[in-house]
Amino acid sequence: MRNDSRMYHDDSENGSRTGSRDYVKGFFVIAFVVVAVLFFASPQIASFFLSLSRAANHTAHNEILASFQDPRPTYTLPPTYTPLPTHTQLPTHTPLPTYTPRPTYTPFPTPTPIPLAFVIQQLETQAQLVVVQNEIAMRDFHVGVDDGICSHGADFSAHGVIEAGIDFAAIDEERVTFDSDKGRYFLQLPAPEYTSCRIEYIRQVENTFSLCNPDWDRARIFAEAQTMTRFLKESEEEGLLLNAAEQSAEILEDFVRTLTGKPVIVDFDERVGKPKISGSCVPSVPGEWYFDDTDQLWTRTSS
Repeated sequence: MRNDSRMYHDDSENGSRTGSRDYVKGFFVIAFVVVAVLFFASPQIASFFLSLSRAANHTAHNEILASFQDPRPTYTLPPTYTPLPTHTQLPTHTPLPTYTPRPTYTPFPTPTPIPLAFVIQQLETQAQLVVVQNEIAMRDFHVGVDDGICSHGADFSAHGVIEAGIDFAAIDEERVTFDSDKGRYFLQLPAPEYTSCRIEYIRQVENTFSLCNPDWDRARIFAEAQTMTRFLKESEEEGLLLNAAEQSAEILEDFVRTLTGKPVIVDFDERVGKPKISGSCVPSVPGEWYFDDTDQLWTRTSS
């Protein structure tokens, strides 16, 4: 009997233990199922609650996203230090200068013109500067001498210089005047002239046959006279006197203006007839001989 009751008691213990184990197993199964459902349905659940929160407050969704997307706090730079402005002292008061009246205007004295005698004296220093030159050369020109049966001739080559300018000895106080009303000087200069002529080179190149013993020195004198006449003619054709006038006017006008500080007017005497010729430009030939322009020969005058 005892054995049966012990067996019954053992069976009841075993049954209660079995029931508790089944209860624990069921609990864990249910918990596992709930966790699995929450794990797999969490996106839908989160979306559901998010839609509810969006409907309740439309800005909350953006705030939540912002908190998850950028959890870091925003860094704000401290303000830059600005020093206080430096104290600038007010400028020291400077009193106005004492008024000084303007001095009474005193007109400049009227300048006294330079004496004309002094101007004339200074003009003479420019004599060599207003001379123009013309160098001329002639080659193989013929000099023929008509001397009857002793007629002869020769060829010559020559080179010379012709100079032109003005006669400074003719400049006096009547030719240099000062116009006080217009404040200017007036120069009335003599007409340009040939001031110097010289033959620097002449040589006999060839001579003709003659039955007599010709005077070749005389033929040379004829060649110099013929050359001088030709040189003067060419110089006049080339405008040597005109060049002398232009250069004289330019140089003397600048010179007097620099000397006096006044404007200057230059004019020339009108030339009458042939221009003046220096004595060095007049050839010297024997008195009984002359040059025949028609025959181009030196001929003895008939007695």
